[in-house]
Amino acid sequence: MPRLIDHGAREQAIADAAWRVLARDGILALSVRNVADEAGLATASLRRAFPTQDALRAFCLELTGRRIQARLDALPAGPDVRDHVRRCLEQLLPLDTERRTEMEVFLTLGTLAFTNPTVRAAFDTSHALVGQACHSLLGMLADLPAYAGLRPALPEHARRLHVLLDGLGFHLAHDPALTAGWAAQELRHHLDSLEDPGLSAA
Repeated sequence: MPRLIDHGAREQAIADAAWRVLARDGILALSVRNVADEAGLATASLRRAFPTQDALRAFCLELTGRRIQARLDALPAGPDVRDHVRRCLEQLLPLDTERRTEMEVFLTLGTLAFTNPTVRAAFDTSHALVGQACHSLLGMLADLPAYAGLRPALPEHARRLHVLLDGLGFHLAHDPALTAGWAAQELRHHLDSLEDPGLSAA
C-alpha cells in the first residue's frame, strides 16, 4: 500500500527550513537546493513543488498570511467584544518568537516585492489580509455604542490601524530594546482613543 503524504506537515517542514535558511544565511541563500538540504529532502522532490526560487519565496510569504488567519480563526470570541478585538489584533504583532520570525520573513522577502512580480503578488495578498482583518475587527467595535463613531469613517480608521500595526511590527523586529509589552500597550492606547468617553460605560 503506498505511503500517504501529510501535505500540511510537509509544507510546514519546508517553511520551517526556509525560514531557518533565511534567518541564518540571508535572502541570497534562500534557494530550492539549500532549503531541500535544510529540510532533509531531495532537491528534485522539492523542485516539483517549487520549480523556481521565486515560487519558494512566494510560498514563504503566503504561509505567513495563512498562519495569521489560522490563529485568528482559532481565537474564541468570548463575551467581551473589546477584549476579543484586542486579542485578535495582537496576533498581527510579533509579540512572541513565532510571530517575530513571521515578521522577519515578511519584511525580508517584502523588499523583493518592489522588483519581483511573483513575490509582489504574494506580498500584496498577505498585506491585504492584514488590512481586511483591521477593517473587520474595527467593524465589530463599531457595533458597540461606545465605538459607534467609527462607522462613518471605518475604512480610514482601518487604514490608520493597519499603518500602526506595520509600524509597531517593524520597530519590534529591528529594535531589541523594545518589548512585546510596549507594543501591546501602544495598541491598547490606540483602541482606547477610538472610544467615545461619554459612552464608555455602555
